[in-house]
Amino acid sequence: MKNKISIGILLSVVVFASSCGKPDARPAPEDSDINGSNSEENQPVIQDSPCNNIFYPIALGNEWIYQIQIEGEDGQPEIAELGLTVSEVNASNAVLSALDYDTGIVTQSTAECEDGSILNFPMTELNLVFGEVAGDMQLQYNSGVFMPSHTDFEVDNWTNSWETDFTASAVINGTYDDETVTIELSESPVKMSWQVIEEDGTIQVPAGNFDDVVLIKRKLTVKVTSLKATIEGQLIDISTTLILNSNMWYLPYVGLLKQELDSATINLYGIDFPIDSIGIIELKSSNTIK
Repeated sequence: MKNKISIGILLSVVVFASSCGKPDARPAPEDSDINGSNSEENQPVIQDSPCNNIFYPIALGNEWIYQIQIEGEDGQPEIAELGLTVSEVNASNAVLSALDYDTGIVTQSTAECEDGSILNFPMTELNLVFGEVAGDMQLQYNSGVFMPSHTDFEVDNWTNSWETDFTASAVINGTYDDETVTIELSESPVKMSWQVIEEDGTIQVPAGNFDDVVLIKRKLTVKVTSLKATIEGQLIDISTTLILNSNMWYLPYVGLLKQELDSATINLYGIDFPIDSIGIIELKSSNTIK
């Protein structure tokens, strides 16, 4: 069984949950000249900013363009593009603008930072699995670190594991196997569990070929207050748990190169059921390599 997900829905994978969209006449950024080289002369100039994280280098003016791919209803790949720009940097936070190339709409969100660590980088991947968000999703940061600093990784000799805790409230409507699915979150616990898997990998994305890539696995667990669906003609309404496992490849002080949904499961009556979802985000271009 394949769930039906539109391109517009998938865009919210990387659009921040707390953002509010508004039309903007700002032109789309041009593709940057990226050749994948990691030589010293091509490394970016690192700005002194509490938000300039090793894997989320949120320095003023930094831009990334991502290519997002899912499997369409006809089984063929569907592609969309999203541009992210750091539009403002303050003492302990930064504002990022996200441009949807299909609609031209720009949304904004704020990241909270401390000494090179990202504390709160509110975004959601629930829409990679289910349908359209009806209204704004409210994602409240509680504790933990979204992404440690470079110093933290070195202190732990690149064997780091860490967690981030949020609570979420939202109504998510979508379709699964041609049936309507509604998920309600009411101050629901959301936990991200992270683990460094590989420190010196290689990867190829539309932006180029890259060495010294760090692979991090992330488990996203969401306690669902209410899941309503019709299964074989019978309406169900239960509380459950949704688990998303993702592989994420980063290049230090360049950013996220690729994110791939590895697996998605949901618990029904004490049994974990896999959800067939295909989602890949890849870096197409950026100005974080000079």
